[in-house]
Amino acid sequence: MIAKSVRRTIDHVIKMIWLKEICEDYGSGNLLREASLQSSLYHHLRTYLEDVLKANNLFIYPEFYIPELKYRADLAIVQMDLSADGSLSQRVLDIVSIIELKFVGGTAQGTLDVIKADLRKIKHYAKQMDKNCQFYFGVIYETECAWLHWYDRRSTEHWASGRVTELNAGYLDGIMTFEVNSYNQMGLQNKSTICQLFW
Repeated sequence: MIAKSVRRTIDHVIKMIWLKEICEDYGSGNLLREASLQSSLYHHLRTYLEDVLKANNLFIYPEFYIPELKYRADLAIVQMDLSADGSLSQRVLDIVSIIELKFVGGTAQGTLDVIKADLRKIKHYAKQMDKNCQFYFGVIYETECAWLHWYDRRSTEHWASGRVTELNAGYLDGIMTFEVNSYNQMGLQNKSTICQLFW
């Protein structure tokens, strides 16, 4: 089982990467669609967490399949038992973090439906998985938004409390803004940064 201090370090790094590195990558034109967002976050996580990952037999896997839920997480940070026999999928000791990502534009009903499907997925994760696993929902909206967060007070005081963080980005009054809206009582809770666009 991963120590709480390690989980807090990972949580801090995920939030910091969203506000700094992902914001800069978007501003410099390096993010286009969900696949590039996933690749960028993967790269920065591997870079910032290199020592933590090695010290704790942690690995970051894209499209990580969770058989008991029949879901694929966009990114998962997983502790492995490398001394065990069998395939890698049989060596999972602990799922530390799950990150779901979206990169959307427009305000069509289709966009709303996609977001709501992932929100239901996060809720299902939180209800079915180990109580120590942290869940992150990262979304970049390439459109003007009235607000960026999705979870309401009822969800954040009940099933999301202590487990869920929203990583949001979108245009607020014409300014691309990156936010962390966290309900996990770890590190950064509610913080935003302005994204300087270079294109």
